[in-house]
Amino acid sequence: MSGSLSQPLSLRDDSIFRLFWRYTLPTIAAMLVTGVYVAVDGMFVGHFIGEDGLAAIILGYPIGSILYALGALIGMGASALVSIKLGENKTEEARNIVGNAFSLCLIASVIFCGLGISFGQDILQWVGAEGKILTMATDYLFWYFSMGFFAILSMAFSSLLRNDGQPNRVTYIMIFGGVLNIVLDWLLIVVIPWGLTGAAIATMLSQAATSALCLQHFFSDKSSLRIQWDSLKLKLDTCLQILKLGTSSLLMYMYLSVVLILHNKAFLMVGKPIHVAAYGIVSYTEAFFYLIFEGIALGTQPITSFNTGAGLKDRVIKARNLAFAVTLAVAAIGIAVLYSFPDYVVYLFAGDNALLQPVATNGMFLYFWGLPFEGMLLVGATYFQSINMPKEASILTGGKLLLISIFIFVLAHLFGVNGVWVALPICSLLLTTWMVYKIKRS
Repeated sequence: MSGSLSQPLSLRDDSIFRLFWRYTLPTIAAMLVTGVYVAVDGMFVGHFIGEDGLAAIILGYPIGSILYALGALIGMGASALVSIKLGENKTEEARNIVGNAFSLCLIASVIFCGLGISFGQDILQWVGAEGKILTMATDYLFWYFSMGFFAILSMAFSSLLRNDGQPNRVTYIMIFGGVLNIVLDWLLIVVIPWGLTGAAIATMLSQAATSALCLQHFFSDKSSLRIQWDSLKLKLDTCLQILKLGTSSLLMYMYLSVVLILHNKAFLMVGKPIHVAAYGIVSYTEAFFYLIFEGIALGTQPITSFNTGAGLKDRVIKARNLAFAVTLAVAAIGIAVLYSFPDYVVYLFAGDNALLQPVATNGMFLYFWGLPFEGMLLVGATYFQSINMPKEASILTGGKLLLISIFIFVLAHLFGVNGVWVALPICSLLLTTWMVYKIKRS
């Protein structure tokens, strides 16, 4: 296998500490590059389109991000399964899983991109978008879904490429995609004033580039996981295993979308559009840390999955504990920085906006104390998934969806805008407590 999992380090034999950093550092770097071009989208929109554009993109993006949820469903499910099969020395079965994942991406894109184009505006109206903001968000979603096939492929096959022993290559691909996205943002928002249409096209063209570069490896003779015609034929048992293992990732990304949508609706219900814009700044900032946590989770997954397949439970536990420790350290640093310099963070996205500054700053103080719990939940759900415990992973992510759906409106009714800000941290605290209890019992 090209860049096989045993070169230069062996997932079976080498130090867990060395393996952890070997896999997580490039994965975190790749995730941060993704975060950079998501944040740059927000900066270009905030500075060159304005407050309405920022509100429109924060209303539209969570609907469009269903594409990434589908990519995570297929990619993470297939990745965990591939690593387990490689740990069992079943390379041919692993190759068939990769081919079936590609076919599932094609099917999902046809169905869900069509639905997004047809019903995107209706969903925006349900959330509460109207007038100019509705028009801008509708244009954004049309182009997002029209080119959404690339987002699904990029999400799925960057994960699979990482599990084929290529974490550094994924990082380089993501860096290229991020730089391309920034250049295209400048071209299609500033030079050619296409507004949010330009932002959507820029994002999807960069996704097209990253998906093509990831797929190139799997159509190469150099990979033992090469996609060939025989592996594209869907096998019911393989598809069910992929979807079963990937469900928690689907719920995780659906949760992110639902959280954004529910916050938008709750803020419009008890607040004003400026609160949606403020939440946009907070969510862009949170995405930076969330992507670090995701990098830790995804980087640890090949280690825990392979050693689960190999029956080496002590190594699995060591990798899990190291991942949790690093997650908590990152969250602690994040809280210290955000609570010390909130005005600077707001300025990055909104400039000298005297009205938006205090609203966003207040939101940051009420929201970000829950950052450690968010990180623990993400790493924990991916851990359960990686060791073939899909039920626990799905309960964890599904529980987040259920609790936030209840808490956000109850607290909004009781405490207004401030209640909306604290709903998610409270939910995350409760679920982290359950997760720690479950891990100790197991």
